[in-house]
Formats: sequence, structure tokens, C-alpha cells
Amino acid sequence: MYLVKDRSVTRDEADDRLVDEGDAFSDREWDELIEALGLSGRQVQIARLILEGMSDKQIAAELRMSIATVRTHLSRLFAKLEVQNRNELILLVLRQFRTGCREADCQR
Repeated sequence: MYLVKDRSVTRDEADDRLVDEGDAFSDREWDELIEALGLSGRQVQIARLILEGMSDKQIAAELRMSIATVRTHLSRLFAKLEVQNRNELILLVLRQFRTGCREADCQR
């Protein structure tokens, strides 16, 4: 349980609030996606920022690294997941989420 504004809420309600605030997925959902896709910590950071619509330059500024380093991480992430570009990466993440959601019979 989480305590928010003097009221107890379930973890699912807290997760819904996180998603409502602009995140593509709750932390719990990201944990499940990370496990399913086998991503490293840095790959997760980059994938999350891609899903937020950030450019290479914006990701570099956010993670305090060079644009070249971001592009290296991206190319390794694309190779690992066997995708060609950001759009395919986003589709893969969404498909994986949908598959996991169907298996868990979730409401989203």
C-alpha cells in the first residue's frame, strides 16, 4: 500500500497515477518489460527517453554524455532487440507490453 494525501491506495492505483502523469508505463510495468526484453540499466534509460520522444541531443543532455555515446548505445540497443530504428523499438516495447498485459489479463 502507498499513502498519498492521507489516503491509502493500492499499488495498481499508484501505478495508474504515474502513468497519468505522462510516463508511458509505471515502474512496475517497466520492471516487467526489462525482464522480458533483457535490457541493461543504461538501455532502459535510453528506451524510456525514446518513448518520451527525445532526440539524441536531448538524451545526451539528460544522461550527461556525448551524442556519439548515445548513438553507440542506440545502435547496440537496436542490435540487441533486432530492430532498425526508434519506431521499431517503440513498436516492440508496446507489443511486448500488450503481450504481457494479455497474459496477466490486465485492464489496460
